[in-house]
Amino acid sequence: MPSEELSSRRITQVLHEGFADPSAGPSRRLAQSDLVDDWLRTLWERAGEAVPGDGGAALAAIGSLGRRSLGPASDLDLVLLVDPARVGPEQAAALAGALWYPIWDSGTSLDHSVRSPEECEEVAGTDLRTAIALLDLRCVAGDEQLALDTAARVRARWRREARRRVGEVVDLAADRDRRYGSLAHSTEPNLKSDRGGLRDITVIRALAESWLADHDHEVVDAASRTLRDARDALQAVTGTSGTRLGRADQDAVAALTGHATADDHHAVLAEAARAVTWELHRAVRAAEAAIAPGGSATRGVGTARRPALERLGHGVIVQAGEVSVDPSSRDLLRDVAAVRRAATTGLPLAEATLARMAQEPVAPLLPAQRDVLVDALAGEHLADAYEALDVKGVFSRWVPGWAEIRNRPQRSAVHRFTVDRHQIETVLETQRFLPRVSRPDLLLVTALLHDLGKRPGMRDHAAEGAPLAETAARHLGFDRADARTIAILVREHLTLVGLATGRDLADPSTLRELLRAVDEDPDTLELLRALTEADAIAAGPSAWSTWRADLVDHLTDLGRDALRGTATAPRTRLAPQRSAQDAVLAAVRRSDSAQVIYPAPLDDEPISQLCLGALDGPGVFAAMARVLVRLRLDVHSAVVSTQDGIAVNTWWVTGTQADLPHPSVVRTALDRELAHRERADARVLELPPAPPLRTTEDTPVVTVLPGASCEATVVQVNARNRPSLLADVAETITVHGLEVRSAHVMTLGRRAVDVLYLTDQHGRALDPPTVGRIVAALMDAAST
Repeated sequence: MPSEELSSRRITQVLHEGFADPSAGPSRRLAQSDLVDDWLRTLWERAGEAVPGDGGAALAAIGSLGRRSLGPASDLDLVLLVDPARVGPEQAAALAGALWYPIWDSGTSLDHSVRSPEECEEVAGTDLRTAIALLDLRCVAGDEQLALDTAARVRARWRREARRRVGEVVDLAADRDRRYGSLAHSTEPNLKSDRGGLRDITVIRALAESWLADHDHEVVDAASRTLRDARDALQAVTGTSGTRLGRADQDAVAALTGHATADDHHAVLAEAARAVTWELHRAVRAAEAAIAPGGSATRGVGTARRPALERLGHGVIVQAGEVSVDPSSRDLLRDVAAVRRAATTGLPLAEATLARMAQEPVAPLLPAQRDVLVDALAGEHLADAYEALDVKGVFSRWVPGWAEIRNRPQRSAVHRFTVDRHQIETVLETQRFLPRVSRPDLLLVTALLHDLGKRPGMRDHAAEGAPLAETAARHLGFDRADARTIAILVREHLTLVGLATGRDLADPSTLRELLRAVDEDPDTLELLRALTEADAIAAGPSAWSTWRADLVDHLTDLGRDALRGTATAPRTRLAPQRSAQDAVLAAVRRSDSAQVIYPAPLDDEPISQLCLGALDGPGVFAAMARVLVRLRLDVHSAVVSTQDGIAVNTWWVTGTQADLPHPSVVRTALDRELAHRERADARVLELPPAPPLRTTEDTPVVTVLPGASCEATVVQVNARNRPSLLADVAETITVHGLEVRSAHVMTLGRRAVDVLYLTDQHGRALDPPTVGRIVAALMDAAST
């Protein structure tokens, strides 16, 4: 390429341009690296007098340029190598300036250093990350022999000290694992830093350079191409150097990498990440075995001894810190017993054993095999055992329907994990409930199967997943009655939390619906209560709280009492304090103006109760909702009542009373809001507009819940959350001349689920034409 084309502007354009052909990722990265090499050689030639005439200096690349795998936003990691015997400090500084300044002028990010070969070797012996980076050192311009000698010295030092450095490498990977998590199971993965990402590939190759361990080069190279293609597409889409694949960019990145949907692309990324994680595990195990007494790295020093072998029952063997099986054993419990040993002790399953399991014919489990598998599900190291089984395809063969949800991402912002890993996490969460339920085996297996319905084409994953779970339970060795109980729990696994947080607990219809869901069986109710909490906690921190636990417990108590035939348990949560209501009622009568009281908190829960009163009339509920929005209070729920022409509404908002504005501030704001509630311009909230709808998941859904109440029409608004949503919904109800008897608000991630008990002005349930009109209007309001 002519030198005039190798301008800084041209290089910047090439480094940051998008894909011309998504399938040409490796060749494009190679071409970009070659172009940058040419540019750097031109800079070297232009350095003129600063370049030593008799050698003694070289420009070397490390990092992505050293590996010739540049991406659209890659940094340039360069090392200026100098031989102190031939190049003095002033000449080295002049040469560095001649190289670095044009790169900086181009706007390209540069990481640079000036070192002698001895300094490179020394830093490789003291800084682990630098040592790993220097293993990719490659000469770009100048004295090639100097660069080759430096690379040889670094590699020799790395191999010489490999036994000492293995522990550091393991700690480095473990620290990243703690800080970032798993790429395969994350809904918004970091392609570089998550476990199974690009940095783990660098560690795998560094261990191979130590000669202590090797890896499957074909598998790792293929995974590397997949992850780098995704990184390049992400950086081309965002125009930044970021490596976290957020939800907002997943569709564009999937299209750019040649995948039909973001889910399809995520499955490919997860497969690559799992392969990398497994190869890292294998490499670490091999390196640790090599440096252990009697290992290959110590052969010839002392007496090499065969690792001790421990034979356990059912043909299970523990040797060299791994769980394997006796291939000659014909014990029917052999394989599941090996998995149980791994899940309960944390010892890894041997690769040969996993390979053998992957080839064994699959048949329904016998009751004895089922019981051992249940023991494995109760093991604290289940997740590690699952990953080993899954990477070899064993788990998908054992559990019918697993392949369809494997690596499938969750599109709800509540969820942290893919569907398959979420189910494993739910199993782990259920373990603490095992002493509290009559059938811990059913709880564990239901947790394992509860989201089998989250597969393409299914609209209601709970209802449609129930028969799938029943089939899987039968295959896992459960009889027909137990499999039916598991199917009921799967079908209803969202019912308890949905009723507790989204329905009026004082309405008898709510309790009747719960009892129908559990077939009026006390044991099923207890299993559902445990599954509900485990499922929510496994989903993510925003799906469970003390607030929701109290509501769920209250409804569960109501169910227990009803099934026992005892008196209904007293309400302690979501019950307005009568004294506060009476005080507000009296104050409004005396003053004919709005009144606000904060009842005394019952505990330390960061949820506060506000009692607001005003002369009743059209738009009072909407005015109160707008006041809370203007004061930036996050509403959890509301109870609406009218007594003698006075509206006394109780609201529950996030925060302790110390976090809330003074009641006088709320009262003044409410008076002002009520005075202007007839003016359309005064009802407009001064808030930034909501971002436009980006996906079908942002589309609001308004549903009538038939049978949820005998006294009101119950409507659920499920929409993308925004500060003004409840106020907009309330205003729509006011415009249509309807009354709100009760409102129950729940926020899950970026979704709001508002359940409204509506009546006409005479306190009756709505007729069908009115239902049709209000549903359409609420759809419009939620879409605003």
